[in-house]
Amino acid sequence: MAWSKFLGYVPFFLSAFLGLSLAIGYRVLKKRRERRSPLAARQIGHVPGQQLVDRISDHETEMITSIMITYMALPLMFMGWSGSHIQWHTLQWGFLEWMYTVAAAGMFAYGLWDYAKHLHKRDRARDGLLAERVTGMQLNRLTGKGCIVMHDLPAENFNIDHVVISPRGVYAVETKSFRKPRNPTSERTDHQVHYDGESLQFPDFCTSKPLGQAQQQAKWLQRYLREALDREVKVTPAVALPGWFVTSHEDVWRSAPVKVFSPMGDGANFMAVDLPRLDATTRQLIATALAQRFPLSLD
Repeated sequence: MAWSKFLGYVPFFLSAFLGLSLAIGYRVLKKRRERRSPLAARQIGHVPGQQLVDRISDHETEMITSIMITYMALPLMFMGWSGSHIQWHTLQWGFLEWMYTVAAAGMFAYGLWDYAKHLHKRDRARDGLLAERVTGMQLNRLTGKGCIVMHDLPAENFNIDHVVISPRGVYAVETKSFRKPRNPTSERTDHQVHYDGESLQFPDFCTSKPLGQAQQQAKWLQRYLREALDREVKVTPAVALPGWFVTSHEDVWRSAPVKVFSPMGDGANFMAVDLPRLDATTRQLIATALAQRFPLSLD
């Protein structure tokens, strides 16, 4: 059999080789340049069902691979068969051939760009999920101090990551995951964020967006409780930064409209200190009102 009969397989293997090489190369380059997760190398622990979630993710990946093999089986074999019957020495390269070549290159470039985009978004979502789980596990410890803790509370077109109903008051907690600098200037300060009451000052950038988001969510929750209970219940906005060490002056901490804290260790205990403002009956009424926001499970 003449070697030219195998030319029909060349486009497929060339595309597969280039795609795999560029994808791996992009991931290696991204790994070298990306910022470090503040929760890396920490013993996080597992939430209920964590191993099942991982197994489901693995099976879904295998299912996608199987579907791709099924989808490509006939086109690939047809391509090989048709390529083996082409008289390559008589092939005339013209406008139609160039059109298909350009279209193939465009599809390849789009696929690679879309891969990079979703890889970045997946990594951000994974960081956010881990940060929320860590914060949730730490906040759950407050239940032993008379607090009621709810997670992922449905609101209007958004969710509140955590709600803590304590004797001291109600807190709407927004969890944020920010990565550390890749090349820190000092090992002592690369994990610190300073809160001045108006913005979060990280080692290499400054932002106030999480503070505004937390305030908006707290306002919505306060309005919802006012309508549900026909009474005013103050809701304090808070921002959790797991993996970071938050520094702030004491007077700023007391007067700041948003409480910024690290949930690690005893960082969330300020919500449960002995300054009771809500009795047990009121706390239960608030919890009952918020429970109505969760979807009803029907038998």
